[in-house]
Amino acid sequence: MSRVVSFTLFGFETTRAKAWALGQMAVAKRQFRRIPGLEFFKLMGTGAGAGFSARPDFGTFTFFGVWPGVNEARNALENAPVHQRYLEQAGRFMTFFLEPVSARGSWDGYQVPVADGRRVQHTPVVALTRATIRPECAFSFWRHVSAISDQAERDAAQCFMIGTGELPWVRQVTFSIWTDEDAMQRFSLDTPNHGVAARKAYAENWFAESCFARFNLMDMVGAWPGAERIPFSSLSAAANRAASLRDQHNHTRETPVQ
Repeated sequence: MSRVVSFTLFGFETTRAKAWALGQMAVAKRQFRRIPGLEFFKLMGTGAGAGFSARPDFGTFTFFGVWPGVNEARNALENAPVHQRYLEQAGRFMTFFLEPVSARGSWDGYQVPVADGRRVQHTPVVALTRATIRPECAFSFWRHVSAISDQAERDAAQCFMIGTGELPWVRQVTFSIWTDEDAMQRFSLDTPNHGVAARKAYAENWFAESCFARFNLMDMVGAWPGAERIPFSSLSAAANRAASLRDQHNHTRETPVQ
């Protein structure tokens, strides 16, 4: 069975809460490591605006976690003291529960796990891109970021997007949600800004490590500005999940015994 990923946004409004969140970057990781079932995680900051600025946003932090299943993820997050403290300090939050559909590359040597067999991509499409940028290539990377971000904001097929990362300027993550896979691929490969930058990145070896993963959206909890644009409901999530299970079952039946 495929693992489940949770991605949480925390928004801090007061100066005191922002200072608390910044301080937690140094101490909370040890507490997150103690959460039962948490296989892999990252606690990250964001840039200003939609997260793609070189200037930090001390009011927005993110958490990425990999769990054995959705029930384990929910129970752990609901009961972990460190997560509850984040919720108490935050003025708003949103958690996305995600089913990995495909993944290539690695994140600090970790490969996002996808279950054996066929995985069906449902809509909306959730994408995560993560890269460790070589220091000598950071300027080349960042000179493209503003234009790409502006173009993504204007794209009608883009439902939600935020830039985050483990280390300013050189360890960057983009989390985005699209109406469908074709729209996501079109933006990634064919638009003038992102398409050109992507080809340059690989031709000139900008990245020391990179990871690209796609997910099905299983559930959303909380509230966040812009999230109302995401075409999602609990009924569609249940239908998508049932379709995934049905497809896995059919694939198992069709696979001949070796």
